Amino acid sequence: MSAAPISVRFFAAAAEAAGVEELRLPVPAEGVAVVDLLTELPRLVREQLSTTTNDGAAVSGLERVCARSSFLVNGVRARSETARLHPGDQLDVLPPFAGG
Repeated sequence: MSAAPISVRFFAAAAEAAGVEELRLPVPAEGVAVVDLLTELPRLVREQLSTTTNDGAAVSGLERVCARSSFLVNGVRARSETARLHPGDQLDVLPPFAGG
């Protein structure tokens, strides 16, 4: 089973919790459910950061932020329970925004 990357973009509080605004993460050729990726996301981000930085930046609160976030897959709103990601896709993590 080979893995190819997807692009994950974090916005606002999600970017703060992840410590980055964008990452490329591998997914299997057959794809992965968004809900399954979200379960693994804090670990995947931590691993990615440890290979790109020397400080191994801690991922704080990402699981909590993702639990309240909305998601776009390739620019279209998606339900984390049913959406799937395939190599080349883009996932946007959009936490609740305040203001108005």
